[in-house]
Amino acid sequence: MQHRTKDSYPLIVARTFALVALFAIPLSTAGVNIAATLFAVCALLSPEVWRNWRAIFTDRVSVAALLLAAALTLSLAWTTADRMHAFDFLMKYRKLIYLPLLMLTFRDCRTTVWTTAAKWALFGALTFALLLSCSNWLGWTSIGPWHSNVDPIRKAWVFKDHIAAGIMTALLFYLALNFAHHARALAAKVALYAVAFLAIVNELLMMQGRTGQVIAILFIAIYVITYFVSLRSVKPWVRWSSGLALLAIACGLVYAALHSHGSRLAETHEEISAYETSNKNTSMGVRIVFYRRSLELMAERPVIGHGVGTVQEEFDAYARNHTGAAAATAGNPHNEFLLMGIQLGALGIALFVFLLVQIGRSALELRGPARTIILAYLFAFTVGCFANSLLLNFTEGNLFIFLVGIFLSCRKGTPTVLEGRANQ
Repeated sequence: MQHRTKDSYPLIVARTFALVALFAIPLSTAGVNIAATLFAVCALLSPEVWRNWRAIFTDRVSVAALLLAAALTLSLAWTTADRMHAFDFLMKYRKLIYLPLLMLTFRDCRTTVWTTAAKWALFGALTFALLLSCSNWLGWTSIGPWHSNVDPIRKAWVFKDHIAAGIMTALLFYLALNFAHHARALAAKVALYAVAFLAIVNELLMMQGRTGQVIAILFIAIYVITYFVSLRSVKPWVRWSSGLALLAIACGLVYAALHSHGSRLAETHEEISAYETSNKNTSMGVRIVFYRRSLELMAERPVIGHGVGTVQEEFDAYARNHTGAAAATAGNPHNEFLLMGIQLGALGIALFVFLLVQIGRSALELRGPARTIILAYLFAFTVGCFANSLLLNFTEGNLFIFLVGIFLSCRKGTPTVLEGRANQ
């Protein structure tokens, strides 16, 4: 029997810190920075990474990430922004470099132990944050830097704001439903369905993050459709009665979200109307202003854009001598596609979409849980990028990179736990 070569200690430590970073993303910014840095250092000290470095040029996801990172870096040559500001802005995209490094670090995993640990570490962190969020909303605790007793909207905020926490809670809701569907033990099913129920209630009634609510509603629709499809072989009356019951519950939750006290999802139309009629500085009104400016800027340089980090300066110029929503300014347009278009033109949008497509294609090669996890967050991330700059954002962007980098090691051809033990 041929004995396999043991993984080096730097590689084992690098994988451990990658899992720690993934666990810390919903809970601690400092924890992510420390764990991600230690992961990168240990990965670069691993002989396996240096031995296989050429593999990143044959992996379509790694190539896509490197192309986008290279284009952003090269745009320093033609950026219209201050060079120091542009460089600082570029550093927010350094997470793209972690992706090929993660692919190399987890490339030769001989068991599914690492991805299993990653799955439950992520699920555990999201569930812990959910429980604290519910506790804060009920007034039992006031934990976390985002919690505020003054602003009622912030009652459910813990470690992250309503946008980041809302997206992660929507992901938790869908994963809990999926895991419960495949769980064998009755106790596990009940616990997972309870987490899913608590997550959707928190999302639609407590958190008040519109991006997360939209994603959660889309997840509900996807689950209802797949539930109907999964019952094709059962008796029609069972299929339709259970399906209609599930649909009634889903519609009830959505109705409650739209009519709950202080529902920001229901206020969307009012905010747009207030902007259009009186130039009022509302969340949706400001987004409309930003999107219009973005399209004008993209029209000025449609091919390669204005360069990295130019949004703040260009938006400031548009906002001068204006009032209300027209005077609003920011460092990004709250839309990752438009942000790429401003910085890199059509080239940037194409490279960003190319990255998303390659991740989706690679995810289709995955086994059960890993495939569900990546495709679920890829869907949430893509939808969220139409209303937020998620790759730029710290929490959502790092979750995207570490989740994809770790779980893509489960692609076809990766040995199973039993195979790994048999080769020992």
